[in-house]
Amino acid sequence: MTSRLLTPDLRATFRHLYGDIFWVGVLSGSTLAFVAVYATRLGATGLEIGLLTAGPAVVNLLVTMPFGRWLERRPLVKSTFWSAALNRLGYLALIVLPWLFGGRLQVWAIVLITLVMSVPGTLVAIGFNALLADVVPPDWRSEVIGRRNALMAVSLTVTALISGQLLVRIVFPINYQIVFAVGALGAALSTYHLGRLRTAGQRAFLHCDAAGLVAA
Repeated sequence: MTSRLLTPDLRATFRHLYGDIFWVGVLSGSTLAFVAVYATRLGATGLEIGLLTAGPAVVNLLVTMPFGRWLERRPLVKSTFWSAALNRLGYLALIVLPWLFGGRLQVWAIVLITLVMSVPGTLVAIGFNALLADVVPPDWRSEVIGRRNALMAVSLTVTALISGQLLVRIVFPINYQIVFAVGALGAALSTYHLGRLRTAGQRAFLHCDAAGLVAA
């Protein structure tokens, strides 16, 4: 029978897992919810919207198997963190697009950025699933995942409502740039929390190292 003792290490792990999903909800309720709307506002065609929404799934299908094999030989936290950092750089690029390109060029830039982001994004999805299983003991998983789902729902809903008000009240395209900046902030803080996670092996190593220092 496994123990549900909540150690300081587990408490810190859960805090970072909750922080990660809260800020993912902020990202989902801002940039992810409105980027297709922005592209439509710029005059995107049905094909371009299709590439924007379905293109990442195609990329995912193409690279999932080789990425899964590659990830087997890599440290989970480090690989997931850097994959997330690369993936989420694209959200910063969306903020400055209105200053760089006209309407039609912006649409294709958004499509290209989205497809490129999908490559490291696939690594994030694969790595995080394995990481979650490693950092959360079986007895805690249902509770942690349930709380993550609740936090995601709350942060996404509130952010989407606030983003909608920003889009209505502020002039185009500054309104979308602000919404994309909110999403980029959420992406950055989610990535920070991912980087702070520690696997069971890493936690054991840190404890042994600390014990050695105390003994010395």
